Amino acid sequence: MNLSRKYLNEVQYARALALFGVFAVHSSSTGLGGSDPSSIAFALYNFFNIAGKLGTPTFIFLSSFILFYTYYHRDLTVNLFQKFYKKRLLYILVPYIVFSVFYYVLKLNLYDTFVDFPTLISSFLTALATGRAHTHLYFVFVSVQFYLMFPFLLYLFKRFRFIRKYAIILGIIIQWTWVILNSEVFQVTAKNSIALSYFMFYFFGAFLGVYYERVAAWLHDWRKHLPVLTGIFIGYGASIFMYVGMMYMIRTQQGSYSNRLLEFAWSTHAFFAAAVIFITVHFIQKWKVPKFKAFLTEIGAVSFGMYLIHPFFLLFMRRWLPSGEPLIFHSWQLITLAVTFFSSWLIVRLFYDFVPHSWIVFGQGNRVLNKPNKTKEVKA
Repeated sequence: MNLSRKYLNEVQYARALALFGVFAVHSSSTGLGGSDPSSIAFALYNFFNIAGKLGTPTFIFLSSFILFYTYYHRDLTVNLFQKFYKKRLLYILVPYIVFSVFYYVLKLNLYDTFVDFPTLISSFLTALATGRAHTHLYFVFVSVQFYLMFPFLLYLFKRFRFIRKYAIILGIIIQWTWVILNSEVFQVTAKNSIALSYFMFYFFGAFLGVYYERVAAWLHDWRKHLPVLTGIFIGYGASIFMYVGMMYMIRTQQGSYSNRLLEFAWSTHAFFAAAVIFITVHFIQKWKVPKFKAFLTEIGAVSFGMYLIHPFFLLFMRRWLPSGEPLIFHSWQLITLAVTFFSSWLIVRLFYDFVPHSWIVFGQGNRVLNKPNKTKEVKA
C-alpha cells in the first residue's frame, strides 16, 4: 500500500520554533559567562540558555515524526529504501561533510593549531566520524545514526502492535537503560553524540507519526480534552522551573545535583517541550494569522541551513565584542542575536534562490523567486 500523505504546514512551524530554541541557547552563552552571577541579567541569560535546550531534541522528534508519518503506510521495498538513503546522502550527509570541513579549516586558521598534515588528517577524520568538527554538528551525526536504524525500526513498528502502542514508554525505557549503562559501564563522555541518548524523542515522534490522524482528530476536539492539554502545559512549565532552577543553583555555586537528576530534568523538560510545540503548531494552523504563519513557514523551510551556518556569525560577533559598560555589553548580545539570525537566514535564502546545486551546502530547500505553484505533498 503506497499512500501520498498530506503536506503538513505544522511541521515547518515546529521547525521554526525549535530553531528559536537553538538560537536562544547559543546566543545567550556569552552574556551568561560575562554577567555577575548575583545579577538579574545572569538569571535572564540562564533562563534562555536552559529553557532553549528544547531545540535539538525537538528537531530529532520532528525528524522521527515526519519519517514515520511518511513511510509507515507504504510497502517496504528495496526501491523505497534506495530512494530514502539517496535523499539522506545528498541532502544531509553531503552538507554535514561540507560544514565539517568548513568549520575545521576555519578554526585551524583562527587558532593556529596546525601541526603537520598527518595529524591534521587524523584529527579531522576523528572529528568527522564523531560529529565534533564544531560544537553543533553532533546533531547531524546523531541524525545519521537514526537514519541507519530507521528501516529496522520501521519494520518493527509495522510488524508488532505492542511496539506501536507502547512506543513512548519503550522509548523512555531504552533511553534510560542507555543512560544507566553508560554511567556504570561504557562511560562515553560525548554522550550527546550517541543516538540512544534521544530514543524517547525518536519513539515519541514515531508514535505520533503512526497514529497521526487519530491524534489530529483528538486535537481538533481540544475543548473535550482541555484537562489533559492543560496538564501537559503545566507539566512543561513545571519542568522548565525545575531545570532552569537546578542549573541556576549549580552556576551560582549554591547547589549540586547528580548527573542522573540533571539528565531527568533535561529530558523531562525537552519531552514536554516537544509535546507543547506539537500541540501549539496545530492551533497556529487554525489561527487566521497569515503573515505570522508565512514567517514561520519560511524559517522552518531554511531551518537546517540556518542551523549549519549560524555558529559562523556567532564566532565573529563574539570576537568583536566591545569592552565597556554593562549597557554596551548587554546591547551587544541582542545585536549579536539579531545579526546572527538574519544573516543566517539571508545567506541560506540567497543560496536556495540563486546558487545552482545549493543542496550541496545547505541541503534540500525551497525557492521563493520564480517558484512554480504546485500542489504540495509531504516530503521526507
